[in-house]
Amino acid sequence: MKINTQFKWTLLGLSIGLVFLLISLRDIDARAVFDSLLTIKLFPATMVIVAGLLFMLIKALRWLVILNPVTHVNFSILHSAVYIGTAANLIIVHSGEVARSALIGKQARIAASAVLASIGVERIFDFMVVIVLFGVLLITSEKLPDYVTAAGFVAIFMVVAGLITIVSLMVPSKTRRSIRLMVIRYLPEKLSVMIRSQIKRSLVGFSTLGSPSLVIKVFFLSILQWSCIVFAIWLCAYSVGYIATISMSISVWILMVIGLTLPSSPAQLGTTQLAFTLGLSIALNEMQIPFAASLVYTCCVNIPYMIIGAFYWLRVDSLRKEPQKNDSIN
Repeated sequence: MKINTQFKWTLLGLSIGLVFLLISLRDIDARAVFDSLLTIKLFPATMVIVAGLLFMLIKALRWLVILNPVTHVNFSILHSAVYIGTAANLIIVHSGEVARSALIGKQARIAASAVLASIGVERIFDFMVVIVLFGVLLITSEKLPDYVTAAGFVAIFMVVAGLITIVSLMVPSKTRRSIRLMVIRYLPEKLSVMIRSQIKRSLVGFSTLGSPSLVIKVFFLSILQWSCIVFAIWLCAYSVGYIATISMSISVWILMVIGLTLPSSPAQLGTTQLAFTLGLSIALNEMQIPFAASLVYTCCVNIPYMIIGAFYWLRVDSLRKEPQKNDSIN
């Protein structure tokens, strides 16, 4: 990502994060928030960190399964790349996908576009989990707030759009042939060859979707990994003295996932706070506890991700030198 683009995304993320933060700060008693943080329960706060680390472990394992038909990469390298990508996203939104694709592409000697496609598969499964848990909310909750319902339908739209895009790329069609002919006709030969080559290579990253057993395995891991985050959200509320319902925790998570499709500020400040204050306030008449819980999440999940990601980034050269056995796709 170019410096100018990075600056624009960061500025936009800061602006959106600031707006979200100001909304979440409405009618909040700062003294009450401070008092809640002073009485924080250390054990559940520590378990938030554990749940966050477990999420990253399962995320790397899921990525290993998704990449398995494409190439074989050491789990430790994937685990490191996941932290590097997450840390990058927590600074400049969506930059982490490119960062970890480039890292694994070089390490495994395969096209970065194929690795990036595998991350696209991750996103499809992520939003499928949102749909499943949204369904749980519809069944277990008498009435959902309009903003949670809207977030659930956004997730449904994104899954459908993603699947249509993947199918349109993988299944031959007259439209694709027309576009290919247009590319060949109007672009320089070298450029058109490069574009067609990258598209062909990227399709390999969707190979997992062709195996029912792998789809089931990836979906199970997706449910498992996001359950860690839902549990972390519940623990954040418990650590500041409030026992949230599962429905409230799921609502916070859905709002957070949908909110993070937009540019966000560093450490997702603002987006996290708004998701907590909206999601936990379903059964609460005050915002102090939800806001305090959101700060626990930021400090115990996002900040450790940034620190660990920075550590692995400093070791990126040594990671590239690690021996790697794989079936290369060039």
